[in-house]
Amino acid sequence: MQILKNWQLIFEQYVSYISVCLEQPFQAPACRPFWTWVMVACFSIGVLAALVVVWKIVSHKLKLAAALRAQAERERIDHDAIAAEKWQGDKAYSGELGAEEIERRIREAVDQRRTTHPPFPKLEPPDRRGQ
Repeated sequence: MQILKNWQLIFEQYVSYISVCLEQPFQAPACRPFWTWVMVACFSIGVLAALVVVWKIVSHKLKLAAALRAQAERERIDHDAIAAEKWQGDKAYSGELGAEEIERRIREAVDQRRTTHPPFPKLEPPDRRGQ
């Protein structure tokens, strides 16, 4: 309980000091430390506010740059080429075609694919004569 009374006494002394300094002129010698700390606190709050504003502006610019890069990438996509390379195999399996017709279409598609996209060349094992 004594500790609380001591803290309360200190708090009351600071409150009275502040009230006296608020009533005295700004240049009063007894109040110079109070006004110095008030100015330091105001300056610190101003600097923190400016840092927050700068941080928000920089993050906005970074997000804007990323969005513009993404938009440029989306505009660069060739939708006609993508549509041309889409899978067309489901069209060969319509229900009204017979089994022979479906097999013929599959063979044609596979042959056409092989002619346009040749398989990888066969790789030969390395020569081991030096070992």
